[in-house]
Amino acid sequence: MQYEMQGLTWQARKQNQQDAILIKNKVICEKGRYSSLDTLKDNNAWCVAVADGISNQKNSDKAAIAVLEIINEYYKHNLADIRLSYIQELLCTKLKSKSVVDAATTMALIRHSTDDEYNQIRIQSLGDSRVYYFSHQLESWEILTQDDNFFNEMDIANLSKESLALLNSEQELASTYDTLTGYFCANALHEVDEKMTQIHIVEPNDVLMVCTDGVFDAIPHTEWPLIKLNQSLQEWLKNFVKILTPFAGDNISLVLIRATATE
Repeated sequence: MQYEMQGLTWQARKQNQQDAILIKNKVICEKGRYSSLDTLKDNNAWCVAVADGISNQKNSDKAAIAVLEIINEYYKHNLADIRLSYIQELLCTKLKSKSVVDAATTMALIRHSTDDEYNQIRIQSLGDSRVYYFSHQLESWEILTQDDNFFNEMDIANLSKESLALLNSEQELASTYDTLTGYFCANALHEVDEKMTQIHIVEPNDVLMVCTDGVFDAIPHTEWPLIKLNQSLQEWLKNFVKILTPFAGDNISLVLIRATATE
């Protein structure tokens, strides 16, 4: 197995860029840029990630960049999964020296370790940055992560009829339900809960996507285009941006990882 990966970060219609991506051991935070294509064999370790600075916090772009820098540096030297509390602790230390306080961000990452089986992928996330999976055989996208928000922490059995009706409708959830309960914050009093690392097995020609909320808020994953067998990742990304453009209000950042069989 080998892995192809390519991504982009795009400011869209927001006044500033608060997203960042990690790919090829580089953190990218720009108004609009495609990364170059990278191809790695399954005996190589790699990590890709996105971070989305929370918009109502000042300097959230700095928090997003710092979190990805921490993750990148950690996985250069470690095989074990990074603890979310470790990221939180180093974020406070890293931004304190720059007099940045309360800047906050979400995060999602996908990685492959040299200790992993050839087709084994590890997933970690916090907040509402997500990981999706495209099955070439089923020709469909599915979500692999769960957002850390108030809605997902509610006891559905005790919801009111009105709330259940909202849940079963196609309307957006009320903003209260979307309130994040998990995120990183440059405040020493802020705490994060640890989450189990997800293990996912990929098949040849399947694709993983790690993305910020600007992507799925613009268009739900059930309406995303399929990835054709011989289609380049960059071609799909450019076509996807054209589809997103009329609807993209937030920053857009994503990285695609395609597994391909080696001869």
